[in-house]
This record gives sequence, structure tokens and C-alpha cells, in this order.
Amino acid sequence: MDEESFEVYGYIVSFEPVLKKNIINYRVKVISPGVRSWIIYIREVPRKFKLGVFARIKVVVSRQTREEKLVAEEVEILENPKPYEFVEVIIEEMSRGVVNVVSGWRMDRYFSLPVTDEEVVSKLTGGFPLKAMCLFIETGRGISLASIMSSKEYRVVSRMLELIKMIEEYEEEIDGTSREELSNIIHSINPKS
Repeated sequence: MDEESFEVYGYIVSFEPVLKKNIINYRVKVISPGVRSWIIYIREVPRKFKLGVFARIKVVVSRQTREEKLVAEEVEILENPKPYEFVEVIIEEMSRGVVNVVSGWRMDRYFSLPVTDEEVVSKLTGGFPLKAMCLFIETGRGISLASIMSSKEYRVVSRMLELIKMIEEYEEEIDGTSREELSNIIHSINPKS
């Protein structure tokens, strides 16, 4: 197995469950403040995980299949810098050219920004004006449109993350109760332990 590892620091801007061979992994997109991006697969959603948070991710380059994939070995959600939130926007137009420029309104303020991320550009093919949920982050080049989703897609992803968090909290609670019960049983069998 040919593997190498390195660390990635950046904002988590998208989240998508992926089912392969009956195993759920999560495909996340991470964008650094320098506007470099990575697609990383994680097996478990860490505590405090949500879209817009800044994370340190130790990744392994996996070449087990024909394609090269980045797989998270360790994910740490960092408190600093503070997370960005998705906001509702109305995109009025996109000018295509050497640099694609998106213009519209967010929080009652007009914006016009270059968009270099192909994943974001591919979601801007519909009719305008377009109402969407967008994540803007501050980068070395200024404000950047890092992610875009329909309102419905955003609600589904948010609910999915809430559900995953609830399941993990429930599992931890059950594990704690099971350990306590096991300890009580062991103590009742052997009071000296």
C-alpha cells in the first residue's frame, strides 16, 4: 500500500454522505484561507462539526483504488478563527469570462465577487435571480464565495448533521450506562475488585 500523510488546515464548506460497500463515509470539502481546496473523506463526524468551522485534518493519501483519495485519520475542530455561517442570498447574475463574477444581495448589501471554484460555478447554471444559501469566507484575496446550496439542500444537510450528533450522544450515553452496569455486576460478583 502506497500512502503518504500530511495536515490540512481550512474551513469545512460542504458535507455529503457517501455509501460504498455498505459503509458510510462523508465527503467534505475544505478550503484554506489561501483558497486552496481539498476533497477529504471522513469516517466519523467529530464533535463540534458543522459547516463553516475551521479544522485541522490529518489526511492519508490512499491509492487503494484506481483513484487517489484523501482520507482523514484525525479531525480537530479549532475554535480560532471563528466559524462562518451560511446566509441567504439572492444572486442576480453571473458574468462568465477569464474570471467568473457573481453579483447579488446578501444581508441587504450588494456584492460582486470573482468565483474560481468549479463546484460553485457548476451550481450557478439555473435561471437568475437565484435564491440560495451561501457560505462566504475571508481569504488572502478578500471575501470568497466558498459554497452554495439551495435552501432545501441546506436544511437537509443541517438536519442530517443534527441527527448524527444526536445518535453519537445517545451512543455515548448508552456506553457510559453499560460500563457502569458492567462495573456494578463485576463488583457484585467479586466485592474485592
